[in-house]
Amino acid sequence: GESVAPRVLLAEDNESLALVLKRFLAGQGLDVVTAKTGLEALQVLSGDRIDLLVLDLKLPVMSGGDLLQKLRKFPSFAALPVIIMTGAYKGPHYVEAAHRLGVRHYLEKPFTQDLFLETVRKALGELPRLRKPALFDLLVDIYTRGARGLLAINGGPLVCFINGEPFSFLSRKREDFPAYLVDRGKIGLSDLRHFVACGEERIFLTQTGLLTYEELLDESRLFLAKSLMDALAAPAAAEFTAGHPEAPPPLVPLSLPHLMYETTKTHASRFTSDTFLARFAHLYPVRTTLFYRRINLTTLRREDIDLLDLVNGERSLREIFPQGDGAGGGAVFFHFLHALGMIGFHAGPHAEAAPDFLVKNLFNRPLEDLPEPAEAAVDFYDLVEEISGNMELAMGQEGMAAPLSSDEIGFEQAVQRDFAATKDKNYYEIFGLSPASFSFNALKEAYFEKTRHYSPEKFMELAGATMTLAQEVLSRYANAYSTLSSVVAKERYDEMLNSEMTLGIDGKQDDRLQARIQFESGNAFLQMGEFENAEKALKEAYTLEPANPRHCALLAWAIYKNPANRNSRAALDKARLLLGKSLQNGKCAEAFAYRGWMLLEEGRDGLAEGEFQKALKLNPKEPLAGKGLHLIEEKREADKKGLFRKFFG
Repeated sequence: GESVAPRVLLAEDNESLALVLKRFLAGQGLDVVTAKTGLEALQVLSGDRIDLLVLDLKLPVMSGGDLLQKLRKFPSFAALPVIIMTGAYKGPHYVEAAHRLGVRHYLEKPFTQDLFLETVRKALGELPRLRKPALFDLLVDIYTRGARGLLAINGGPLVCFINGEPFSFLSRKREDFPAYLVDRGKIGLSDLRHFVACGEERIFLTQTGLLTYEELLDESRLFLAKSLMDALAAPAAAEFTAGHPEAPPPLVPLSLPHLMYETTKTHASRFTSDTFLARFAHLYPVRTTLFYRRINLTTLRREDIDLLDLVNGERSLREIFPQGDGAGGGAVFFHFLHALGMIGFHAGPHAEAAPDFLVKNLFNRPLEDLPEPAEAAVDFYDLVEEISGNMELAMGQEGMAAPLSSDEIGFEQAVQRDFAATKDKNYYEIFGLSPASFSFNALKEAYFEKTRHYSPEKFMELAGATMTLAQEVLSRYANAYSTLSSVVAKERYDEMLNSEMTLGIDGKQDDRLQARIQFESGNAFLQMGEFENAEKALKEAYTLEPANPRHCALLAWAIYKNPANRNSRAALDKARLLLGKSLQNGKCAEAFAYRGWMLLEEGRDGLAEGEFQKALKLNPKEPLAGKGLHLIEEKREADKKGLFRKFFG
């Protein structure tokens, strides 16, 4: 097994001595960081995990004694082992003062290597007896070092790592993966027994015809991700053995940062934030250079992107979380960032690191504030607006030769052409179709033809303004395709087209139309009990019109009723939050009815009855509110009958 090396902070202003001691400790398998001043040592302690402080008393800026007194005022550093180094013996009273500050180890310069090592070992405890790290910390260490080896999870699979990330797992003679497939309804119990008895690896399931290769690939990836996330959330005990593990196919590489982020979001309540806040609340978080190297390796939620907007090196964690509770999982997010080295903490305001390479996207979306090239004197967006009315002349009128392809005219010009060509068009016209000539095959072919030139490589060629246009064009294509390819959404769209609703006058009207289409689709899915599809459609409607109270209310209900969210505390909290926002934006009968049912299912009948009555006051025909009141009356009648039977037999 492999455990995380103890981290030692060596606070010594003599550079030659510091270098010798650092090399010596590193040779003993310890992780060593150095500081030249007391203030620098304080900043390191504030931002990093330190297991032992080796402290010279005569440090500049802040002396070792002053540093020690400050540290002992914080509970998180009360038990930190400290070795004091001094150049002159100052008498027993000084040793006693050091003992009162929790110092048990005192070295006088010069000292021998043997004495130094013995003192370090006493301060840390016997190295083989060091506690094994939690799985979260172990995975961070594996990832940071880019380690290769095999992770054995208690009650879980044997996971193969290369370059610090999981990429396969062992299944020979093991029941965990086939049992997972049985639970998923992919194979039967007899297949499980046969697989284990044969002692084969996973590929055997495809060789026997039980799963196609694509199914085996997908199920392997899901199993590996779920196993690691469950183990992190439990948390499970694990052992890592360095080496060159075998890699049975199919390989299913996972992004460890993304997996760890998703675990902290999905199981936020299982990660305690109190200790983290107690240690770091008074400190100032700042982005590190690693932030830019690692942040695009995962896909952040909107609320976490908003939290990062508050990080500027000028705010302490206490200012970011004024209530001290981590804003319902926000502190867990900051713990994730800190564990992966993406933020550091400092005792006071501190400048943030800048990326050491060209960053074109952040949080996997284009940077909206990228500086324009100096020579771009004219904003092309304005230019396109100016000439879009004459674009027919540039493209050729109907009956003339076909317009030039993207390859013939250059990608930038193609983007400009597509932007003008899709402006003020309805969804059928964007693809050169009409309601009468529409077919799903024609839609797919037209969509592929329109989007095939928009490859990531082509995007790299674009300047900031043209890239914005390209994003808008792709957004128009995607909205049109998603609407016309859904039977329910297409029906709603056709109804609204027939009602001669004006499209795309100022861009906002088109958004309102799309919001209405998605809302109607989501409402239809709700009526059919397809809550997952309802949630997706209503989320789109809410994104386009977040202030609409009915969008908020129906999205909340879809989230609440979606079986996939049943065990997610975060999802249920979000549903309640959306209902509150709905009622802030305007009185909505559905919001009162949905809140009533949530209270009813919690057994709070009195409060639920009040919500149902509010809903019926706004809409006497609100079906869920009427059903809820009827159910409450039935329960009361049943309770009365039960009492009568109890007393009168």
